[in-house]
Amino acid sequence: MKRIKSSAGKHKPREASPAVQAPIAPVAAVPTVSVIIPMYNSERYIGSCVASVLNQTLKNLEVVCVDDCSTDNTVKIVSEMAQKDNRIRLIRHGRNSGAAGQPRNTGMRMSRGKYIGFLDSDDMYTPTAMAELVEVAEKFQADVVHTEQVYFPENQVIDVTPETKFTTFSKEKGGFCTEPTLETDNLAQRVQMFCTGRLFGWVHNKLYRRDYLMEKNLRFDDLLTSEDIVFYFKVVCTAPRLVRVPNIIYIYRHNPNSITRKMVSIEQSLHALTHLMIEGSKVMDDFMADYTFFVKNPAYRQLPIDYIVQQHLIWTQRFYDKYTTAQLDALIRKELSKYCGDFVPFFAYLYGAIHNYRQRLINFDKQVKELQAKLPPETK
Repeated sequence: MKRIKSSAGKHKPREASPAVQAPIAPVAAVPTVSVIIPMYNSERYIGSCVASVLNQTLKNLEVVCVDDCSTDNTVKIVSEMAQKDNRIRLIRHGRNSGAAGQPRNTGMRMSRGKYIGFLDSDDMYTPTAMAELVEVAEKFQADVVHTEQVYFPENQVIDVTPETKFTTFSKEKGGFCTEPTLETDNLAQRVQMFCTGRLFGWVHNKLYRRDYLMEKNLRFDDLLTSEDIVFYFKVVCTAPRLVRVPNIIYIYRHNPNSITRKMVSIEQSLHALTHLMIEGSKVMDDFMADYTFFVKNPAYRQLPIDYIVQQHLIWTQRFYDKYTTAQLDALIRKELSKYCGDFVPFFAYLYGAIHNYRQRLINFDKQVKELQAKLPPETK
């Protein structure tokens, strides 16, 4: 993967405001794992979230909790836990960054572990999660250990107990592995796997070698949503040794106040999703511009951009059944005016055309399936 020398003016992640760390007792100089938890108004979940890390069978770890200016009791809860367990490190941002990316960046800078795990403040680990992933990482000398599925508590239960029943969930496509598998290092194949959902871009159900992240200078970009997908695309492109495993180690809890679920109005959603489509595409293209492979293979350079645009269209599809064409056009033009200046009419037309063609393909696919269902069994 030959890299071109970086040029000036690239989009870089915005640094968070100076962080203030709470006093802690000394811990192991090099913990095996640093678990980074970005926090914002998470008082309902944070206690059990942190406890799921402290109760790991692998004990040589640290919990790096980065608070993004919570206004509830989140900091108080973690501070009290830190007084009882010196493996907890509490770091507080001076101003709210608006998303999980910058707290994660702070956590990476402050971390000391050989490996890094990202845990959302409303989720949990299974008790043996870190031991399982570290064992694989050591055996394969992996830069990344990639799990494919997560647990969902049934009936959207928040207070997980030993009696809680779980279902499994995944956004991965193409079938699951049955044993630890070292993935190809072929960049073309890696890009295709990412863009087809074979390597889905959740960051939290994986384990990363810290030195690898630092060497590649991988950081989360300043995006309003899906910054984890953009980050993981960079991981997929740069990790020399990526190992896929069948282990399920992450418990994903339903949180109605999460960023994606809080995008309840069309204005909020279009703002965040248009930001992702335009700024996310720019971030990814800036990244790819530094690599000879993408420069010489424009088709592969376009694939990730198409993936980001498709994510935007999937999320906004729901609005087309609830609002008139005129309402949507006005809102889209308003959002595009923040980026496109005098060229809003042209880009608004392209936006509408892309959506219309996508909708035609969806309808066509539906009609084909309906016709296939009517065919006699012997002709299928």
